[in-house]
Amino acid sequence: MAEQADPDAGLGEAGSSYAEVTLNESTDADTADTALAAWSAVLDMLEMAVHAAERTLKDPLGPLSVATGSVAEPRPEKRWSPPSLSGPLPAAARRRAVALAAAQERVAIRLEEARIGVARQLQAVSSVPGVGESSSAVYLDVNG
Repeated sequence: MAEQADPDAGLGEAGSSYAEVTLNESTDADTADTALAAWSAVLDMLEMAVHAAERTLKDPLGPLSVATGSVAEPRPEKRWSPPSLSGPLPAAARRRAVALAAAQERVAIRLEEARIGVARQLQAVSSVPGVGESSSAVYLDVNG
């Protein structure tokens, strides 16, 4: 039987340290890929939330504004809870995260402006006499 060649044979200590460095670099690369994938998933989720908020600003009633009997139905929104990520934001995701933060800020400002507009409308409606008051019976004497 032929003996299997040792890839580190004849390299002395350099061969084993090369194997360790390669293994460590491979492990570091796997960890970096895992961290990037985890952060990408979080950024995907946050981007979807920004897009949902933008859609709400364009069409506040959303699925409720669709004609009756259509297939669109309102969906309850899930409350977001921060993920637990084990490492810092990878450099490869930094530009995307900065752009997302700017988009979130723009949408937050627009949502606050919309909230103020709705508050003004509610104030105007509540100033009209009889609106919002409980209805009372009104009798009309038609006999005399």
